[in-house]
Amino acid sequence: MYNYNHLYYFYVTAKAGGVTSASNHLRISQPSLSSQLKVLEQSLDLKLFQKAGRTIELTNSGTEIFGFCRQMFEYSEKMTEMISKRVPSSTRKICIGVSEHIDRSFVADVVSSFLKKYDPDKRPKVTVTAASNTQLLEKLKFKEFDAVVSDAQMSDNSFFDLEKMNIPVVLTCSNKIEASLDENLKNNEVIQKISDESNIQWILPSAKFKFRGDIDKFFENNNVKTKVAFESDAMGSLVHAVSDDLGYAFFPKLYINQYLKQKSLKILGSKDGFWNYQVSLTCHNHSKDDSLVQLFANSFKEICTNEIA
Repeated sequence: MYNYNHLYYFYVTAKAGGVTSASNHLRISQPSLSSQLKVLEQSLDLKLFQKAGRTIELTNSGTEIFGFCRQMFEYSEKMTEMISKRVPSSTRKICIGVSEHIDRSFVADVVSSFLKKYDPDKRPKVTVTAASNTQLLEKLKFKEFDAVVSDAQMSDNSFFDLEKMNIPVVLTCSNKIEASLDENLKNNEVIQKISDESNIQWILPSAKFKFRGDIDKFFENNNVKTKVAFESDAMGSLVHAVSDDLGYAFFPKLYINQYLKQKSLKILGSKDGFWNYQVSLTCHNHSKDDSLVQLFANSFKEICTNEIA
């Protein structure tokens, strides 16, 4: 009989694509994990991994063994999922991972909408954790998250996109500004105006944001010279900066609706935006039919649809 723990360590390492990620997930040291894998190879009298540059990959024998391990451990996971689905919602927990690039107030709205679908005494517990896109991928792969919200493509054949929403990106300024840019101008007229204006100051997300790359590309394509007044890696602080009359900014319309309703911000050019920003809700294939995850996806779609209407 083979050691169950050794087989599980091998399964996780193969699934993670390396010892580093696997040891982090298993919460054991890399030397200890490597030692356990060697013991398994010796007991099987097979080489399971081979070096591929700076990483490792499965040998032919390793691929065969992984196939058996996957069947064994996925059946165990399915049993756990089946049992959890029969548990009353009030005792269930749903863990949501959120990209650092996503506005927190938007996520709070989705969670609020989701929880309001239940009577107070039947509500599941919701845990929201911010992480980098790399961490989101890794934790979703090991089903540490039930679903993740991101503006980046979650590329893995074990993942399923529950919702993908295209959000208009609009140009905004404070309602306090007596803007030389008329609200009724067409987009091409706005572009011409901001290209000609030398005194416009910009509020921008930091360079680590994918959205910042989209803005920079827009400026480059339209020959817009930029004078940056303020940049931040917190979307909320950027919106506040614009409403406080510190400059102009592009935002996904999803993130600024309450400011538009309060009339502290106004849109310049088309409300349909200059380009689209994609935000998605993704889960592991094994979770796509979970009623709790499906209900969260419905709330995600409702908030997105209502906010961009």
